[in-house]
Amino acid sequence: MAIAVSLILSIVGAALLYLASPNQGWLRQPLSRGWLPWAAVLVLLSWPAWMRALDPKAGFFAALTVLMLLLGLLPLLSLLRRGDH
Repeated sequence: MAIAVSLILSIVGAALLYLASPNQGWLRQPLSRGWLPWAAVLVLLSWPAWMRALDPKAGFFAALTVLMLLLGLLPLLSLLRRGDH
């Protein structure tokens, strides 16, 4: 259960960061800049959630790994959605 909460916090935070970017490819217009603080809060809350779900050291690196994966994968998913490959 704790890992699911950690993963949801990471996914939603990373998605909001991406969708507020001017170069995002999912929406016609990016989200307003007012969503950036919420995205940062969710990403920062995912760290202690991961560290509580796992061993603190493993949780820290799991959070980094998941965020790196999400922030690299979200732009690619928008390309697959539009068929621009």
